[in-house]
Amino acid sequence: MKYDTDAVGTDMNPRTKTVLLEPLIGQTLNQYRIDALLGQGGMGVVYRAHDLKLQRPVALKLLPADLTSDPERRKRFLLEARAAARISHPAIAQVYDVDEHDGTFFIAMELVEGKTIGQLIQNRELDLLGAIDVALQVAAGLAKAHAAGIVHRDIKPVNVMQTPDGHVKILDFGLAKLLDPGSSTITSAGGVHDLSTLAQTQLGAVKGTPAYMSPEQVKGESVDARSDVFSLGVMLFEMVTAEVPFRRPTPVATMHAIAFDDTPAINSLRPNLPPGLQRIVTKCLKKRPEERYSDVRTLIEDLRVLRRETESGLANPVSIKERIRDKFERLTHLKPSEYAWLAGAVLAGGGVIYLLFANVGALFPLLPFAFIALLIFRDIRNQPRKMLDLFVRKVAKIPEVRCIFYDDGKITVGVDRAVGQLYGRINSQLNYCNRKLFFGTQPSHSGMKR
Repeated sequence: MKYDTDAVGTDMNPRTKTVLLEPLIGQTLNQYRIDALLGQGGMGVVYRAHDLKLQRPVALKLLPADLTSDPERRKRFLLEARAAARISHPAIAQVYDVDEHDGTFFIAMELVEGKTIGQLIQNRELDLLGAIDVALQVAAGLAKAHAAGIVHRDIKPVNVMQTPDGHVKILDFGLAKLLDPGSSTITSAGGVHDLSTLAQTQLGAVKGTPAYMSPEQVKGESVDARSDVFSLGVMLFEMVTAEVPFRRPTPVATMHAIAFDDTPAINSLRPNLPPGLQRIVTKCLKKRPEERYSDVRTLIEDLRVLRRETESGLANPVSIKERIRDKFERLTHLKPSEYAWLAGAVLAGGGVIYLLFANVGALFPLLPFAFIALLIFRDIRNQPRKMLDLFVRKVAKIPEVRCIFYDDGKITVGVDRAVGQLYGRINSQLNYCNRKLFFGTQPSHSGMKR
């Protein structure tokens, strides 16, 4: 697990700060016992700690002692805490407490276990549906923050974590600011604090991680929710291609590319991606804010449509060409009973053709109906097996699937690694097949084993 506390001013030699901060491990700040170092950056240091009062693990973010004398840093630190504390959403790490101990300011926040999206990208553990789901959850969290008047300004893969159960958490609002600072105040135990001065001093400053900045951030202009839309677009691009669209050898070249270079086509890096994905990414990464999604909720609607289309595309019937090829392939692997049914169908078809030419009198009008009834009966009889074959054929195309077992109505799928939304993809195929079964025993839900 990694906490990226603040990309701005991050010490390129973290061992230097680690040595200085080691004495804090084992100490207690108010009710929090510090256990281990999790991460550090220009805006703070994050420790794993234990809340002795509530008996729960927490992440404790401290403003370094050498920065407590800087009023601007202290204001930014307190702004982060108060901004994050105003937001309650499953996709945002919860802030529990803001306090001070012997001149050291700290935030106690939810300790998130799991992997960062950056790690998932690096390990290639995100498939297309998994990437869309991550983007949807991040967008939902940002929508909640934007509704509260807060823009994140540093959305990137290392600032987002996925828990083992697939939930996504945005970790760091260290660069957040109020969208309407002139009319915003925050009430705390110390009273009402006017944040307008702080926000004004932020204008003109370049804050963020270069590869994920919006063009207005690069230019030092004021930002709003559409800046987060741009950064999320960069992150979505990276999740589906494993490439950052505007990354260049130096930060200056990267920022120039963000401001002026065209967005690469995602299909040039990874072919056969849905056209809808290209449209969404392109709209997110428009240079002019007014040409992007006006708000994250509109982006969420398009992502939901894309997810439905992508998921349903996995369950669509196979093409006629593929179906004919599969039929011929099946002929070489039929069971004796299936050969008997095939022979019966051929004989019945030959009989119908003979009767057509022989012009048999009164029985002739009934024969087509009898043949159709025979085909319907055969189809009903073999419907469960056909659906099982369809399920196996579709799921076997998923690269991570290594084996499929069927025993007494239960399907077990073996995979070689856990990939985001792999369980959902397999169950979508199973649900599609179950909906087609109107007779016979329906297969049970699949189990997944690694």
